[in-house]
Amino acid sequence: MSKRIITTAFGLLALAASVVGVGTGVSQARAADQRASSYEIGLLGDMPYGDTGRSQFPAVIADINRHRLAFSAFDGDLKNGKERCDQYQYDNAARDYASFRDPLVYVPGDNEWTDCDRPSNGSYNPSERLALVRKMFAATPTSLGQRKIPLQRQSPDFPENVRWAVGGVTYVGVNVTGSDNNAPQFDAAGKQIDGDAAEYTGRNAANLAWLSESFAQAKAAHSAAVMIVMQANMWAADDPTVHFADTRRELARQAIDFPGQVVIVNGDSHFLNIDKPLTDAAGATIQNVTRVQTFGSDQNHWVSATVDPRDPSVFTFHQHVIAANVPTYVKP
Repeated sequence: MSKRIITTAFGLLALAASVVGVGTGVSQARAADQRASSYEIGLLGDMPYGDTGRSQFPAVIADINRHRLAFSAFDGDLKNGKERCDQYQYDNAARDYASFRDPLVYVPGDNEWTDCDRPSNGSYNPSERLALVRKMFAATPTSLGQRKIPLQRQSPDFPENVRWAVGGVTYVGVNVTGSDNNAPQFDAAGKQIDGDAAEYTGRNAANLAWLSESFAQAKAAHSAAVMIVMQANMWAADDPTVHFADTRRELARQAIDFPGQVVIVNGDSHFLNIDKPLTDAAGATIQNVTRVQTFGSDQNHWVSATVDPRDPSVFTFHQHVIAANVPTYVKP
């Protein structure tokens, strides 16, 4: 099969909202200057999974490198959930990330820390694996990749929570993971079988504060949009989602008060999906919020976004399906 790349565009079907400048003339002029041109970014995650994923991931990176991107964002899961959380997995990921020509911003997934206590994963301590992730991928005030961009990290305790801005848009990375956000899980007898209450409580509070601060900064900077990158699918039908309620509520509150577009990027479910799942207290869809769920697992492809702050929708999404990574199908 040829290595032809199949690309399809998806317009962001969000309610158009104009951004009204309320700051000084200097701030407004700077914001207008930042919005003078469009640019492209990449979105991916949940790869490589197993031997097949490791054989296909180089083609994903090579195709990304053929594009001139302001940056790419990786929304977590550097391995699958059945593999061991041994050091070589993180070393392999570091080598992969170093091969991205343009900047790469990494946000953690559950497979590289939350789920590492599984026997199949080596029965590691999840907090120790998270400390390793922070040391390897969040230790500097810059992105990964060969060309780097500066990042603002939340604190020494939560360095994986990041923020950066490009061309009049604010971007935020936050450590919200699958497996119900590492919150305690209990069996029918009330015995705790998974999760860590202290870890979840501290990180959840930090996440909520980071989201609130990031939207405040975006409004002060007259950003046309905010994009939040996380691993968890907070609307998964077949996984526990109780401990994402705080995050959904904070995002709803912030989005309602924000005069521009809001995009939530997540992985975890391994198939491309673009929808509008965030609702207000009455159940109404918050129309300036769009969710983009990236490919992953056995679908080793990626998504790009053309970002144009002059466009009321700001984002237009494109899927990049790598033909060499598409299986041979069996007709029914």
